[in-house]
Amino acid sequence: GFITALPGMASVFLLMTIIFYIGAVIATKLFAASFPDWFGDLGLSAYTLFQIMTLDDWSDGIVRPVMQVYPYAWLFFVPFIMITTFAVVNLLVGLIVNSMQDAHHAEDGERTDAYRDEVLARLEQIDQRLNALGETKK
Repeated sequence: GFITALPGMASVFLLMTIIFYIGAVIATKLFAASFPDWFGDLGLSAYTLFQIMTLDDWSDGIVRPVMQVYPYAWLFFVPFIMITTFAVVNLLVGLIVNSMQDAHHAEDGERTDAYRDEVLARLEQIDQRLNALGETKK
């Protein structure tokens, strides 16, 4: 099931990369002058945004100090967190669960096919025995 989820996961990772790139560009342009350690270049911004996405010390460690200098910074950070943390992570979990469910359904189909084949074989045996029994009575 996990293997079948890989193409969908690649799409989600591509979407996350685009979101992170756009967010890193915006964050670098907005906050690099005052916070070069976190947002000094594109790489630092992407790393800081990844830390924010994982919710690791994002509030007191990064966002509150930024908001002391830029009071409306929450207009950038809150939607970024909502999009990356909740939506994108849920997409990944949904893909994996869906792939596992598809694998389970395929396994059930294989069991059903095997059971049907077994029943048909037994019916054929019964039919042959009844035909043989009918010929012996003649």
